[in-house]
Amino acid sequence: MARAAGPAVWVALSDAGGAYAEAAAAVEAEIERAGTGKGDAVARPWRELTAATTGGAPQLIIAVGGQALSGMLASGPRVPLLAVLVPEAAFQRAVAGFNDRPNSAVLLDQPPGRQLAALRLALPSLRRVGILFGPESRWQEASFQRAAAEVEAQLIVGRVSSPDGLAGVLQHTLNDSDLLLAVADSVVFNNASIQNILTAAYRQRVPLAAFSPAYVKAGALLAVYSTPAQVGRQAGEMARVFLSGRPLPPPQAPQDFVVGINAEVARSLGIPLATPDEHLLASQLKAMERKP
Repeated sequence: MARAAGPAVWVALSDAGGAYAEAAAAVEAEIERAGTGKGDAVARPWRELTAATTGGAPQLIIAVGGQALSGMLASGPRVPLLAVLVPEAAFQRAVAGFNDRPNSAVLLDQPPGRQLAALRLALPSLRRVGILFGPESRWQEASFQRAAAEVEAQLIVGRVSSPDGLAGVLQHTLNDSDLLLAVADSVVFNNASIQNILTAAYRQRVPLAAFSPAYVKAGALLAVYSTPAQVGRQAGEMARVFLSGRPLPPPQAPQDFVVGINAEVARSLGIPLATPDEHLLASQLKAMERKP
């Protein structure tokens, strides 16, 4: 007896709630917009999907978060896979050795050009941008150098090889910088280090530009980031195109994004932002990116 056809897309979650559920809901809504009816996508924790024995393999797996990505690569059906809510470095590490199917991603990382352009819009007089690269992020240095040149800023680079060396490199970088730009790297920025970095920067009256709303809440001046729903919608659009018969595109940066600003930090440091409204700043940045 033939096995009944299952959902076309498995949305595999690293965990059942929070950002993963928000991204998954956006994925499902976008796939349903194709007009092919409900049931084309099913979202569950990845362990439940790998344990499923009925319904057949999907046409596409969307892995939400790093655990789901690793789990589905190792234990899921050998079908094309699209990762979301995963930084590029983590994605490349995970898919290394899994070339038996197409793999793609909507990456968490904001393009360097977008981050530097946001700083120039908010702080037109900014000249020296400090940045700390660790083992996970040093491959991005050339891209950030090019982006800094585009906005006529000097990049002050600190290279951190281990957590033990962070304090010294941080201090030297802050001494020569007007602002410190955070780049996702767990050796440099993590739950144990972020408060010390913010405190050191604040003492020298050097603001921090970050990559998540949590850091803005903790004391960063601003951040450019994409919400789980924005990333999920983009992944859903890619899934709809794939289901129409076209191949998955290469991994891509988030298309949509928001800007968070901590007005209290700006006032405390005496920083006059050229565009103090975070919605207006995001709109200006998007308008710049739309220009040919």
